[in-house]
Amino acid sequence: QPCDIKLIWNLGVGNPLNQATNLMRGIEAFRKVEFVVTASHFLTTTAKYSDLVLPATTEWERIGGFLSGNPEMLIFYSQVTEPLYEAKDDKWIVKEVAKRLGLDTEELFPLSPQQMLFNQVAGATVMKEDGSDYEPLVTITAEDIAELGVEGTPQQGRISYKEFKEKGIYQVPRSPGDVYTYIDYKDFIDDPENNPLGTESGKFQIHSQGLADTIEAYGWDTIAPIAQYKYVLEGFEETFQDFEAGVKGEYPLQLTTIHYPRRSHSTLDNVSVLREAFQNRLYMHPSDAKERGITKDDLVKVTSRHGTVIRPVYLTERIVPGTLTLGQGAWAEIDEKTGYCLAGATNVLNGGNPTGQGVQAYNSCNVQVEKYVGTLKPDYLWEKRIVSAQKGGN
Repeated sequence: QPCDIKLIWNLGVGNPLNQATNLMRGIEAFRKVEFVVTASHFLTTTAKYSDLVLPATTEWERIGGFLSGNPEMLIFYSQVTEPLYEAKDDKWIVKEVAKRLGLDTEELFPLSPQQMLFNQVAGATVMKEDGSDYEPLVTITAEDIAELGVEGTPQQGRISYKEFKEKGIYQVPRSPGDVYTYIDYKDFIDDPENNPLGTESGKFQIHSQGLADTIEAYGWDTIAPIAQYKYVLEGFEETFQDFEAGVKGEYPLQLTTIHYPRRSHSTLDNVSVLREAFQNRLYMHPSDAKERGITKDDLVKVTSRHGTVIRPVYLTERIVPGTLTLGQGAWAEIDEKTGYCLAGATNVLNGGNPTGQGVQAYNSCNVQVEKYVGTLKPDYLWEKRIVSAQKGGN
């Protein structure tokens, strides 16, 4: 519903301006509101268009935490350095704002970071060897609790607290014929009457009114309760002015956006050595290039209904004629004179179209490509987005 937004607050949410569709509209929104605050490790696209950027600590500067790469292992990472310069963690930032709003921070955050981490350690469980139940993973002694300065109860587990922290990982031992193998829906398949699924019928369904109702409730789009053809906004058909007659339109090429080796989504895109190794080229079939007078290593202008990017081209027959691909996640670099993104951020091209799945159209759109007659320095030679810092007080 329409609302009068005054403030955009980006804390612990990554790089949303860069990674959401319709990036150019996003920049307009950032400039329209009264104030934008971002906490970040780097001057990302989101931070660049903010009024205030708060330096946030990385996980290496925080007390520690947990990751699970798969159901059979648990990673325990630890702090390796004190926070650099004036960087603060998200919780500290929120507490300081809460103080100034007259809120009781002890009520909002009753537990210390140390106590919260300990509670996670103590609460970690692992399946018993016979598969009958779960048991504590970590052995915790009274001495451990005293050294950590937290409240807790000693317990017996598979691995000691000190060993777990030192190794940083626990992997459940596996062997042929063990009880840990899990087969989805096995109980239902073996005995469907006594093990119904959580669907309207209790069975596998090719018709799901519940799914259709859920999608409609999102308010973006609708979807049929049974699989059927659905017209796609900015799909293949919309590359044509007249689909039946085979007449191509203003945006005759289909762009797909892929994960790219030089970054994880937008993370690491500021690393020069990765920029040099993977130069974020537009992949294009030679026949499409020939039609447009484009040759190997040319710069090209890629335009959609939503924006324009400039990129070097890479010609290859490994891509289907009429289609293109460009790696997603590049940190947008908008030329304020032309409005073009020189970095090739794909969400400049992708619009906020509903897809019928409750998500936006991050992965594809219609574009036109033409040879770009200007110049563009390779992005690994661009000036880095580095803000100098001096160690200050609190």
